[in-house]
Amino acid sequence: MPNVIPKVLTLTEVCDYLNVSPVTIYRLLKRKRIPAFRVAGSWRFNVEDLALWMEDQSNKFDPAGSRQ
Repeated sequence: MPNVIPKVLTLTEVCDYLNVSPVTIYRLLKRKRIPAFRVAGSWRFNVEDLALWMEDQSNKFDPAGSRQ
């Protein structure tokens, strides 16, 4: 079976998906800067919400590399 990304990811899976550390994800969660929800006390992330969030984050920078 090919590597299929599930619709909902755990914190560890999001770290792998975004290639960042858990500390970075927790920092974003604390600042409410990344879409997530809790299930039984554990953070979960919807892949579609993350894709939209990443697109939004990339749109905050113009082609010259400066912030808008």
